[in-house]
Amino acid sequence: MKVKISGPNGFSKVLTVQEGDPLQKIVDESQCPGVITGIRFGYPPQKIDCSEQALQQSFDSVGISSGEKITLITQDVTEEVPVKTKINGEDVRLPVTASRIVLPEGQKRILQVHDVPDDNSCLFHAISYCFYKDISVSPQLRSLVSEEVLADPVTYSDAVLDRPNKEYAAWIVKKESWGGGIEIAILSRKLGVAIYVLDMDAQQFEKFNEDQFDQFIVIMFNGIHYDSVELDDGKTVFDKRDMLYTELILSGALHIAHKMKQTGHSFNTRKDTIVCNTCNTTLVGEREVAKHAEATGHIDFGQASC
Repeated sequence: MKVKISGPNGFSKVLTVQEGDPLQKIVDESQCPGVITGIRFGYPPQKIDCSEQALQQSFDSVGISSGEKITLITQDVTEEVPVKTKINGEDVRLPVTASRIVLPEGQKRILQVHDVPDDNSCLFHAISYCFYKDISVSPQLRSLVSEEVLADPVTYSDAVLDRPNKEYAAWIVKKESWGGGIEIAILSRKLGVAIYVLDMDAQQFEKFNEDQFDQFIVIMFNGIHYDSVELDDGKTVFDKRDMLYTELILSGALHIAHKMKQTGHSFNTRKDTIVCNTCNTTLVGEREVAKHAEATGHIDFGQASC
């Protein structure tokens, strides 16, 4: 069978493999620049780190079939990372998920991505961590959204929600339901803080209620997953009245997003074509996939081959 391998900077290659071959064959034969640290495939994307044990799994055992698109996650060993930090007195390079910034008062800090669990509640986890430093509050954030939707059926009409108001309010409290722009806007108002969402693939911010509040938080979105952004001292809520400070935080976050996109961490659900592996229906984007899954009960999706 044939699988298409893609990586940073336009790298692309088609490999011929057998279903029973180990995943190690990707590392051995792809000849991708940089060090391969993981692979991503399927929809919703599954990630496998390149540990020795994981690479002994066969293609068929992890669900990779002919025509699958596999994205390589790499670390460019030639990349000059602009800052080093110290662990046990030894200098080490920063990962792609971190960036050095110098605050207006001259303090040297590291801005970094804080990983939250990769589940259907990642949006609520990311916001909960930024605001409370506690992701166990995520269910309460879902409830806040549900209550607001029910309380304002004019703003949150059936047309806006794409389903009946009461049905949506009941749906969003379920832990398997994905959140998006509606939830971010509501939580921004309820928590009294602007929420800046950095789209890793588009390399730009979507700012929710930035004109209403003096403070803001930053969350990173890679196309399917949200994470929090913080300083290495744990600070996650920033004051936008200090324009220089704000610019340093935002430019640092953009630098991280650029590095992560270059190393295969982003996923473009707006353009990539998805196929249902159960009935071979072709779909485009997260919205169509979600609707198809809800209507049919099918849950096995993959990226369509070119």
